[in-house]
Amino acid sequence: MPIFDAAGAAALRGDPITREILAFFDFASAPQRVHSGFGPLSAGGFVWQGMGGLGTVSDLESAVGGVAPLATFTLSGVGPEIANDVVNARTEVKGRDCFVYLQLYGPDLTPLGGLYTLYRGIMDRLIHTAADANTWTAQLTAETKFSRRGLPPFGNLTDRDQQTRYPGDNGLFDMAAMINRRRPWNPEIPEEET
Repeated sequence: MPIFDAAGAAALRGDPITREILAFFDFASAPQRVHSGFGPLSAGGFVWQGMGGLGTVSDLESAVGGVAPLATFTLSGVGPEIANDVVNARTEVKGRDCFVYLQLYGPDLTPLGGLYTLYRGIMDRLIHTAADANTWTAQLTAETKFSRRGLPPFGNLTDRDQQTRYPGDNGLFDMAAMINRRRPWNPEIPEEET
């Protein structure tokens, strides 16, 4: 068993190593594997299609401190055919997986080692803007897998949802008023001004 993987061995030999960011979107009708460069690339046993520099990925942040940051994927310079995808976004996009990978390549574009997972998320919204009738921009947002972990299964932390599940339970009656507010457990104790 070698000490170094293929990328490490190539670096030790002094071979030039290039890298490419790859993205996988598990759309309901046709999953897509893309990269930001030109032409097809091979990695992980799949062929990844080039976007020709039309696609961008926002900063990818880790879910730290209870915050689940959004990732935004932008596709510029597309035509009005994207409008149909936006209309069907609820069935095509919402709640489906997406991944961002890093792949290292040798000078002949042979993959060195396996894919490194940079981001794993769940697609949320697909919106579009139009600069003119023929130039559109589509933005897809995704959340990390931890974004809704504090919510009850198939529900929300709202009084309305709680009343639907358990009529008469007032446990969440003032949830909206509690945001960024400190409230003592004993209502007899007055609240302190902060």
